[in-house]
Amino acid sequence: MLVIIAIASVIANTGWRVVMNNFAVDTVGMTGADVGALQSVREIPGLLSFTVLFLLFIASEQRVAVLSVATLGLGVAVTGYLPSIYGFYFSTTIMSIGFHYLEAVNKSLSTQLLATENFSESMGKIRSAASFFSMVTFLGIMVASYLFDVSDKVIFFTCGLICFSLAAYLVTFQDTSTEVKQHTKLIIRREYTTYYILTFLSGARRQIFVAFAGLLMVTKFQYSISMMAALFMVSSLAATLALPYVGRFIDRVGERLALIIEYAALVLVFLSYAFVDDHYAAAGLYVIDSIIFSFALALNTYFKKTIREDEVASTASLSFTINHIAAVFLPFLLGIIWMSGYQWVFVTGSVIALISLFVSLTMGTQLHQWINGFDRLQKQ
Repeated sequence: MLVIIAIASVIANTGWRVVMNNFAVDTVGMTGADVGALQSVREIPGLLSFTVLFLLFIASEQRVAVLSVATLGLGVAVTGYLPSIYGFYFSTTIMSIGFHYLEAVNKSLSTQLLATENFSESMGKIRSAASFFSMVTFLGIMVASYLFDVSDKVIFFTCGLICFSLAAYLVTFQDTSTEVKQHTKLIIRREYTTYYILTFLSGARRQIFVAFAGLLMVTKFQYSISMMAALFMVSSLAATLALPYVGRFIDRVGERLALIIEYAALVLVFLSYAFVDDHYAAAGLYVIDSIIFSFALALNTYFKKTIREDEVASTASLSFTINHIAAVFLPFLLGIIWMSGYQWVFVTGSVIALISLFVSLTMGTQLHQWINGFDRLQKQ
């Protein structure tokens, strides 16, 4: 079930990501500021993802996940039929509601159903399977675009339809219940402070990659749809191969060291984005960025070890809200900054990664205990 959910989500999101920049620039006629605004609109449902708790009053997490997959597919499928700025905003909002509600409940389901001792490895295998189908989607889009000149409307519709069909198949699965009854109210604890901070910073720097790394390829290096598909396919292949090994590495060395490695590498990658002039080097940075993103499994492992068993669903939905606080306003502001100098967008990303590095260095120290206000650890 978790694998099929991941595959459905990645097919819809892959189709949207590959085409959206070309669709925005070539079909809709959007500027960098417009794309930044679009990304902010896309993240508003993420900011409100804590409201998924209301759905849990009337349906199980598994049923909410299936409904979210269907909504994601529907939003992507209709995108090409609304070729205007406000039409793009509308379809993006629909797909975003499905995506963010899905991520909130899927994180909770994964945390409850997968064992702690090999959690990162299991998550790595699930994401590796998803990355493989993402790569297949990239290849399909590249062939369809390059050889058959398929329109962006068809690509949006096909990827959305596949996602929606998989949601229909998931309806046939027996509902899976967990032994621990989950709270359906919003819970905030001081002992989760470090997780909240890292989640907030993760949302901020992730938006710079999602919103502007692809835009850099299209606007500065004139990548076509087929070239973007090829780039995404290569980065997806790299992630597919790396994820199982990254998961085992995190289980072996611990989430603290893994997060330190991730954030230190991101500082260098973002700075390189700001000053790269060769499109091959830029593509290489994109692939490296995708591999580094695999280390985000470490934050999920930290979540698994830190959150109380009956507060997983509540904290997962809250974490997505925290993750998207910066994501709502940051793309819009950086879109404006982009117009006067794209380099500053990526310099901002390196600063955010550097702050994340400093926070991860405090994990397991006296400062970490002070930040969390977790006096029991201090006494021990």
